[in-house]
Amino acid sequence: MAALSPSAPSRRSRRKSDRRIVEEKQLTLPGTDLDFLFQRDGCRSLRMTVKADGSVRVRAPAGLPMSRVFSFMRARLTWIQEKRTFFAAHRGPCVPARDGATTLYLARPFTIRPVPAPKNAMARLVGHVLELPCRCRGGDAEADAKALERAFRRWQKNMAHLVLGRRLSRMDRLTRSVFNDDRHVSSLVVRSLKRRWGSCSARGEITLAVQLIAMPLPLIDYVLCHELCHLRVMNHGPRFHALLHTLLPDAKKREQLIHIWGLEHPR
Repeated sequence: MAALSPSAPSRRSRRKSDRRIVEEKQLTLPGTDLDFLFQRDGCRSLRMTVKADGSVRVRAPAGLPMSRVFSFMRARLTWIQEKRTFFAAHRGPCVPARDGATTLYLARPFTIRPVPAPKNAMARLVGHVLELPCRCRGGDAEADAKALERAFRRWQKNMAHLVLGRRLSRMDRLTRSVFNDDRHVSSLVVRSLKRRWGSCSARGEITLAVQLIAMPLPLIDYVLCHELCHLRVMNHGPRFHALLHTLLPDAKKREQLIHIWGLEHPR
């Protein structure tokens, strides 16, 4: 993300209402074919974001002249193109859970296969196949697809609770030992998340994305360590990064890898 401060920032705290969007419109950078979403709100600096789909969003403080916005963007046209090229190279398709599709479990590929669903039947990983007990009716393709999707989501959430729960407990003990403190996780929630891989509250409640179960273990550990560091520091300042680096000396590399993973495996 690029940023330009139009004036010296005030030290007073801002209310959330100060960040309300007061203007929003689609614009084209003059002299180019670059379309972008322009927004004005209570921010103190001019910011530009290139999203994974290649779209561009610019947020500006109220009152900042458009001439400064356009100059800011022209100076970063190369950066914008580099971001778009990177996203295009790594953007993967969103693959639904269907018969014969491939899913990942701890980065290992498995082929999804529906099987009859007798009472108390459990999903199983057999060889390179994920057998999902599913009540398919036959003849109703749409209903069968939905039933298989539900069966897959149940398996995914159950495995995530089991694997992530055990791994988090282990990492929780490790971090307390490394940092010599008594901070600990108070509860764990596993659910589908679209934008984040995890979050941590001031009360020690950690939420993890169920989609983490598809990742290789080193990337899962990065997310767990990231949230465990937030138990001690609730921001991304220098102290937070110092703690994370203590746990994972290669944290920066893992962060880059998880960013690419998220592009290649969209949720």
